[in-house]
Amino acid sequence: MPLFPFFSSPERIYCDKISSSARKAFTLTGHELSLAPEGAELLWMRKGYLDHMEHLQPYQLINHFPKETTLINKGYLTETLKRHASQSDGSSLPLEEFFPETYCLYKPDERKQFFDNTPLVDERNNLWIYKPGNESRGRGIEITWRFNSLRRKYEKLGGRPITKKRDQAIIQRYIQSPLLLDGRKSEIRVYWVVVSLEPLLVLLYPEATVRLNSLPYKLDDFENQLVHVTNVYQQKNHPDYDPSVTLKWSFSQLGKYLHETLGLCEPDFLEKHLIPRVRAILATVSHAAKDTLTSEYPEQGDCFAVFGADIIIDSNLRPWLSEVQKGPGLSFNDAVKRNVIPPMLSEAAKIGFEVRKRRMKRKSLTNLKSVQRYQWVVNEIQPDLVEPTETGYYSDYRGDNV
Repeated sequence: MPLFPFFSSPERIYCDKISSSARKAFTLTGHELSLAPEGAELLWMRKGYLDHMEHLQPYQLINHFPKETTLINKGYLTETLKRHASQSDGSSLPLEEFFPETYCLYKPDERKQFFDNTPLVDERNNLWIYKPGNESRGRGIEITWRFNSLRRKYEKLGGRPITKKRDQAIIQRYIQSPLLLDGRKSEIRVYWVVVSLEPLLVLLYPEATVRLNSLPYKLDDFENQLVHVTNVYQQKNHPDYDPSVTLKWSFSQLGKYLHETLGLCEPDFLEKHLIPRVRAILATVSHAAKDTLTSEYPEQGDCFAVFGADIIIDSNLRPWLSEVQKGPGLSFNDAVKRNVIPPMLSEAAKIGFEVRKRRMKRKSLTNLKSVQRYQWVVNEIQPDLVEPTETGYYSDYRGDNV
């Protein structure tokens, strides 16, 4: 009997060989799986999906967009958000309110701007985080306040851009006063889904997961991944990792800790303030990426995608977007993710199926019945379904933590 029997669906899902976690989640939630892509209504893939997009049947969905690197590549996300900010009509969140100051070092103009604004004498309180643009799992990340070697490295390029994706990197101002849980640095992973681009339909799953570092936070020992890089892969693969340390909290644990232990907020802070603010951030991200995501769309069939977003909360409880991921860490071997991943993934698939069916029958996309726990981020057909986002809580914020 499925773990979540209330999620049942006659549509068939094909998962490629390396999508074992997704396959397990769909099985537990009552979905029917197909052994071959041609027999499925949804293709869930981690690799080779661009080739399959060219051969989609009219009734098929695939869990990627052709140009999704505009979101999931750290440099391209930065470019996307900056471009949108420069063209904004004031309806989106200002970039400086949710995205730390960031420079694409592979672009000559931004590289020059960064180094021109960087003091020639290194100062320990001038902290930045260097991130390879196309890596994941925290690989290649460095936290630094020394820039001489970095300056020399990029001076050799003169005014030339870096075009190879593997060599592209960004540098981002480090949030020095993150929210500490049990004295440790933390971040939350939220899950959201884009089910349509025309019209734009985006939803957020309201149950996030919370990740903590192994060691207490302190502003030194910058090379120690156990202190500064909030990534479970990096934590568990560090030679000094202590497996007895808890690395995951549930969202409800976070709310309870903020209210009862730290006394920083009211009991309903997550629902009333944090999640609405995250929805506002993702709405801005979605509008920024829409035009690029629409380009090179398959001639038949449809795309949808479940994304992750890593959010760092600072000591003022203000959320900052760190990055966006595709197929975001869907393994659920621990109790925290086991309560989130299967129902989150199942409902996302059901919403995607309903949108595809209605499109094929030329029916309206209003009042989607499959939307149960997800919350609307953007609904261009029924904007009244998007709950107001809370901004007043953050109105007096002055950005001292960045």
